[in-house]
Formats: sequence, structure tokens, C-alpha cells
Amino acid sequence: MDLMLKTRMRDHVQLFWERTQDEEIKRLFPFSIESMEQAFILFEESLKEDASSYGKVIYFEGRYVGDIWCYGIDESNEKMAMLSAVIFEKALWGKGIATVAVKVFLKEVFNKYDIEKIGAFTYSNNHGSIGLLEKTGFEKIETFVEDGIESIYFEIQDAG
Repeated sequence: MDLMLKTRMRDHVQLFWERTQDEEIKRLFPFSIESMEQAFILFEESLKEDASSYGKVIYFEGRYVGDIWCYGIDESNEKMAMLSAVIFEKALWGKGIATVAVKVFLKEVFNKYDIEKIGAFTYSNNHGSIGLLEKTGFEKIETFVEDGIESIYFEIQDAG
């Protein structure tokens, strides 16, 4: 598969923001960023040496198609981080792109940070994300309702 994870740049942030304003994408993914300005601020924070987030962009067949990142990186207390991955090119959903990206990214994050596990949330109606998490080794921990939306929390332990 012609897939690469590349360094996230400022122009990626803007394009990601624009592409994820799609109503179907917004229904499936729990985004917390409410403006492009906020997205730029968080991107700048991620560049700092002591950043608690780390991300890459996903390129498929030479084209930028999504983002993958960890946030809430805690190397001292809980020794964990949270994962998020979004393919915004909907025509590419279900093609295994996110599965390959997550597998590569997990290895990188577990090697880069002193963490023991990674968690991930998804809405219960996002069957694609549920399948992705299960295929990449995440285990379902709990189901809960937040803001009236049923969600599932998953975790994966560092196998290294």
C-alpha cells in the first residue's frame, strides 16, 4: 500500500479543518476543536518541546487524506495517551488506509514516549472506527453516554 506518515505542517491544519466540516464526518467523529484559529493554536502548542500531543498526516498515493495523532500524552503518572485518526477523504473509507496508518503510528508513539497504553474513544454508531480499533489490537473497555451520545472507550497496551 502506497501510504506514508509525514510531518504535520501549518497548511495541513487548515486543509484538515476545512475538510472535516462535512456534516457526515462531524456526526461520526468527536471533534473538540471549534474554530480554525483554535486548530492553529493547538498545532503551535504541539511543536513545543514539552507538548502533550503529537501527530502526523496520512498520505495515500501521494495525496494528503487524513490525520493521526496522540493527545493527552502523560509520561509520568498514568503512562498513557489518547489516539485519534481521521481519514477525511470519504471515498477512501473502508480501504484499510487507517488500519495501516494506525499500526505504523502506534509503533512510533510507543517507541517515542514512555507510555504503557493508548486509549481511544469513538461513537457507538461509527462502525468503521470500531472495526479499525479492533483490527489494530485495541480492546473495548466500556460503553458510556456523554452529551446524549453513546460512545465506546478502547485501550491497547504496549506490546514492546
